[in-house]
Amino acid sequence: MLHPRLHAPLIVAAAACVLLVNLGRPALWDDDEPKNAACSLAMLDAGNWLVPTFNGSLRIEKPVLTNWVQIAGFIACGRTETGARIGSALLTIATCLLTWQIGCRLLGPTAGLLGGLAMATCAWTAVGGRAATPDAPLVFLTTLALWLFAAGTNGGTTGLGRTAAAGVGAACGLATLAKGPVGLVLPLAAFTLFAISHMRSLSVPSWAAAAGRLRLPVVLGTALAVALPWYACVGWLTDGAWLRGFFLVHNVGRFAAPMEGHAGSLLYYPCVIAIGLFPWSIVLVAMVAHAATILRPGSGHPSRPGVALLACWAGVWIGAFSWSATKLPGYIWPAYPALALATALFLTDWSRGAVSLTAVCRDPARARAIVMRVAWASLACGGLALGIGLAVAARLFAPGDEWLGLLGLVPIAAAFIAWRLDTANAPARALAALAVSACILITLLAAVATPRISRGQSMREQVAALTAEASGPWACFWNVPPSLVYYADARVAKLDTPTDAARHLASHPQARLVIDSRHESLVRTGLPAECVVLARIPTLSDRHYVVFGPPPRPAATLALAP
Repeated sequence: MLHPRLHAPLIVAAAACVLLVNLGRPALWDDDEPKNAACSLAMLDAGNWLVPTFNGSLRIEKPVLTNWVQIAGFIACGRTETGARIGSALLTIATCLLTWQIGCRLLGPTAGLLGGLAMATCAWTAVGGRAATPDAPLVFLTTLALWLFAAGTNGGTTGLGRTAAAGVGAACGLATLAKGPVGLVLPLAAFTLFAISHMRSLSVPSWAAAAGRLRLPVVLGTALAVALPWYACVGWLTDGAWLRGFFLVHNVGRFAAPMEGHAGSLLYYPCVIAIGLFPWSIVLVAMVAHAATILRPGSGHPSRPGVALLACWAGVWIGAFSWSATKLPGYIWPAYPALALATALFLTDWSRGAVSLTAVCRDPARARAIVMRVAWASLACGGLALGIGLAVAARLFAPGDEWLGLLGLVPIAAAFIAWRLDTANAPARALAALAVSACILITLLAAVATPRISRGQSMREQVAALTAEASGPWACFWNVPPSLVYYADARVAKLDTPTDAARHLASHPQARLVIDSRHESLVRTGLPAECVVLARIPTLSDRHYVVFGPPPRPAATLALAP
């Protein structure tokens, strides 16, 4: 048994491996990372830390806290990918520690340790925790609110004290500055649901009484005191434009209708969790069944109040976004601490022989054995699928790196070792094998596989080479890729017609024009005769970006030939 004093260092070490190794090596990817980073740099350069802007225009998609975190990262680590991401990584490490603390308080030290490790070494933590997006600040602050609530209510058995209520409100207020109303509304919904459903022993029979027991006026008042000043300032400085765009378009609009093609059915998030919580999701179905058994009236499980709180927390986040028309995997990341802890409780109870699965088999011991054999087999199958998927992805996007498929051997080997230890009646060692393999696998995926597969799909190298060759104005036809704005470190003009594109290239001897390959035929015939294709920049989809401009010098032509 590992000494409790070593639990926190172990969780920090595992999270640091996953989140910090090669953090700045991959270029900023997708649209969100470069857009957030370019917005933060624009605010830093302008000395205006109140109004978010991107490419010279007001940015209404996100509140300002993420920009403040990134500005601090740029000041500490320079204007690099590491500077953009370091805040997310450090906050995610802190989230893993909070998950451990919540687990220790609600479920016991062993489940707390496993929960912290599961949070640190699951697939989506490597994605969200290494990304320059608002998700990591939101997850840290909402998890902080959950920890303050669990501590302030003594694991859900008492009412919330005034000081604890103020702490919960402050955390939710900051979460509102990270991603908007969800940072306040959903935590309060989870706490209220828990109070109504599971605090009847405190004579809380109604919503109004639950609100009083939870000191909702204190929570709301503190949250508004923290968040409202910035919202008021940005509304005043932009004549209400930011408030209208953010609340009406990017909150009400996203919930009412799919945006940017991000839609999905009610099965969307269960599938996302199965992938995002991997490799710990191999017991996902058993974990849900175990939690439901604990929550049954009269179960007598000592962790029943804690499981009830975690169920309310995860249920509110997953349920709310399941009904939203716009769906993205990161939307439910705040539910992962609760899911990790519920998974840890199941594994802890299984290792102690305390899991009752009589609904599956009349012999509890045989049922437990069957469930875990299925879990180890699922881990091996997941490794096989991962290996094949990595090899195919490398063939498509990083030819020569097909060897990345060998990473699938890590979970396959872990499944074999855990199976053998399980059959040898050494469940604790089997869980140790799972935890070690999870850390190794997710670290290799984040620090090795991702940089290699994504290296050819960014503008970093191409823009650096073109800028070194000659410095001139940049423009884009129809849409402006955020990565171009970040890596060009300049304002990029948006052109709406082929005539505008031709005029731009004729206006400067070193002008650069970027065109989505889907629009190339609309523009190419009208461009000046001397302009050539300087680069073709692939993406992870079937399209690419075409860069037009005057012909470079012969040496550069060799380096940049498409």
